[in-house]
Amino acid sequence: MNRKFRHVSEDTGVKVTVQKLRRWFATEMSRCGVDATYIDAFAGRTPSSVLEKHYLDYSPERLRGIYNEAAITVLE
Repeated sequence: MNRKFRHVSEDTGVKVTVQKLRRWFATEMSRCGVDATYIDAFAGRTPSSVLEKHYLDYSPERLRGIYNEAAITVLE
């Protein structure tokens, strides 16, 4: 995976890292109005509060719907 990022960075002239992609994704989802708890779920951070654990829907279908509604793209 690191090799792929290195090649992309060399080809585009833009340093691409997992951290930069994660930050970009979180920023774009936030700009689209996605709640921070769902952005955390996309980033793999598990819910810790009682509300998040028991009352919010983190199903793959729900997350897919949120992602599709945001309609963000890396390349246009």
